[in-house]
Amino acid sequence: MVLDRVGPERVRTLGIISGSAADSLDEAIGQGCDAFLTGEPREHVMADAREAGIHFLAAGHYATETLGIRALGDRLAERFGVEHVFVDLPNPV
Repeated sequence: MVLDRVGPERVRTLGIISGSAADSLDEAIGQGCDAFLTGEPREHVMADAREAGIHFLAAGHYATETLGIRALGDRLAERFGVEHVFVDLPNPV
């Protein structure tokens, strides 16, 4: 995980977009977020975050997208009584 610690000491608002959404940093800044978490870093975006004084976290494309699909499977199973299996095939990126 890439973490750039340049934002405020206390994070009150966190913007999260899974996958490859580093280019959405401007939206997080515009919304007044103290930190932004996404899947993949981009060098220029990390510099932009530093300049804007916002924390930037890149937790991995695969890692940030699996949480949502697992939650969706659980919700569908609960609501419709279906069985689901999440096949974990990690991607090192």
